[in-house]
Amino acid sequence: MEDPFDEASREFRRAMEQHARRMREEMDRAREEMRNAMDRARAEMEEARAEFERQMEQARAHFNPRDGGWPDWMPSRKRRGPRRRRPGGEPAPVKPRPNPKPLVDGAEAPIE
Repeated sequence: MEDPFDEASREFRRAMEQHARRMREEMDRAREEMRNAMDRARAEMEEARAEFERQMEQARAHFNPRDGGWPDWMPSRKRRGPRRRRPGGEPAPVKPRPNPKPLVDGAEAPIE
Protein backbone atom coordinates (compact mmCIF):
# COMPACT_ATOMS: atom_id res chain seq x y z
CA MET A 1 0.00 0.00 0.00
CA GLU A 2 1.31 3.43 -0.93
CA ASP A 3 1.84 6.24 1.51
CA PRO A 4 -0.74 8.97 0.74
CA PHE A 5 1.73 11.66 1.81
CA ASP A 6 4.63 10.35 -0.30
CA GLU A 7 3.98 12.71 -3.22
CA ALA A 8 3.45 15.70 -0.90
CA SER A 9 6.66 14.97 1.06
CA ARG A 10 8.71 14.74 -2.17
CA GLU A 11 7.24 18.05 -3.35
CA PHE A 12 7.95 19.64 0.02
CA ARG A 13 11.57 18.39 0.01
CA ARG A 14 12.06 19.68 -3.54
CA ALA A 15 10.62 23.10 -2.59
CA MET A 16 12.88 23.31 0.51
CA GLU A 17 15.98 22.39 -1.51
CA GLN A 18 15.08 24.96 -4.15
CA HIS A 19 14.53 27.61 -1.47
CA ALA A 20 17.84 26.75 0.23
CA ARG A 21 19.67 26.96 -3.12
CA ARG A 22 18.15 30.39 -3.85
CA MET A 23 19.06 31.65 -0.38
CA ARG A 24 22.67 30.40 -0.76
CA GLU A 25 22.96 32.14 -4.12
CA GLU A 26 21.55 35.36 -2.68
CA MET A 27 23.92 35.20 0.31
CA ASP A 28 26.89 34.55 -1.99
CA ARG A 29 25.89 37.52 -4.13
CA ALA A 30 25.50 39.78 -1.07
CA ARG A 31 28.85 38.54 0.31
CA GLU A 32 30.57 39.34 -2.99
CA GLU A 33 29.02 42.84 -3.06
CA MET A 34 30.22 43.49 0.49
CA ARG A 35 33.72 42.25 -0.35
CA ASN A 36 33.84 44.56 -3.38
CA ALA A 37 32.62 47.52 -1.32
CA MET A 38 35.24 46.82 1.36
CA ASP A 39 37.99 46.61 -1.29
CA ARG A 40 36.89 49.94 -2.78
CA ALA A 41 36.80 51.59 0.66
CA ARG A 42 40.25 50.17 1.50
CA ALA A 43 41.67 51.50 -1.78
CA GLU A 44 40.17 54.95 -1.12
CA MET A 45 41.64 54.99 2.41
CA GLU A 46 45.06 54.02 1.08
CA GLU A 47 44.88 56.79 -1.52
CA ALA A 48 43.86 59.33 1.12
CA ARG A 49 46.66 58.17 3.44
CA ALA A 50 49.22 58.39 0.62
CA GLU A 51 48.02 61.92 -0.25
CA PHE A 52 48.22 62.95 3.42
CA GLU A 53 51.73 61.55 3.75
CA ARG A 54 52.78 63.37 0.56
CA GLN A 55 51.40 66.67 1.90
CA MET A 56 53.08 66.14 5.27
CA GLU A 57 56.39 65.43 3.56
CA GLN A 58 56.06 68.67 1.59
CA ALA A 59 55.25 70.58 4.79
CA ARG A 60 58.24 69.06 6.59
CA ALA A 61 60.52 69.97 3.70
CA HIS A 62 59.13 73.51 3.60
CA PHE A 63 59.40 74.10 7.37
CA ASN A 64 62.74 72.46 8.04
CA PRO A 65 64.19 74.38 11.05
CA ARG A 66 67.81 73.50 10.13
CA ASP A 67 67.43 75.36 6.85
CA GLY A 68 65.90 78.38 8.56
CA GLY A 69 62.60 77.47 6.99
CA TRP A 70 60.37 78.48 9.87
CA PRO A 71 58.11 81.34 8.86
CA ASP A 72 58.45 84.67 10.64
CA TRP A 73 55.08 84.38 12.32
CA MET A 74 56.04 81.13 14.13
CA PRO A 75 57.71 81.63 17.52
CA SER A 76 61.17 80.31 18.15
CA ARG A 77 61.20 76.96 19.91
CA LYS A 78 64.59 77.52 21.54
CA ARG A 79 63.67 79.14 24.85
CA ARG A 80 60.58 79.83 26.88
CA GLY A 81 60.22 82.99 28.89
CA PRO A 82 60.11 82.92 32.70
CA ARG A 83 56.82 82.26 34.41
CA ARG A 84 55.24 85.35 35.83
CA ARG A 85 52.55 85.98 38.41
CA ARG A 86 49.28 87.41 37.32
CA PRO A 87 49.13 91.16 37.94
CA GLY A 88 47.41 92.18 41.16
CA GLY A 89 47.11 88.66 42.46
CA GLU A 90 47.81 87.61 45.99
CA PRO A 91 48.96 84.17 46.96
CA ALA A 92 46.19 81.84 48.03
CA PRO A 93 45.86 81.42 51.81
CA VAL A 94 47.39 78.18 53.06
CA LYS A 95 46.48 76.48 56.31
CA PRO A 96 49.54 75.90 58.50
CA ARG A 97 50.71 72.33 58.83
CA PRO A 98 50.04 70.72 62.20
CA ASN A 99 53.11 70.26 64.34
CA PRO A 100 52.48 67.00 66.23
CA LYS A 101 53.99 66.51 69.66
CA PRO A 102 55.75 63.26 70.46
CA LEU A 103 53.79 60.81 72.59
CA VAL A 104 54.96 60.35 76.16
CA ASP A 105 55.79 57.05 77.90
CA GLY A 106 55.03 54.81 74.91
CA ALA A 107 51.39 55.85 74.61
CA GLU A 108 49.60 54.88 71.41
CA ALA A 109 48.32 57.45 68.97
CA PRO A 110 44.56 58.08 69.09
CA ILE A 111 42.58 56.66 66.18
CA GLU A 112 40.35 59.17 64.46
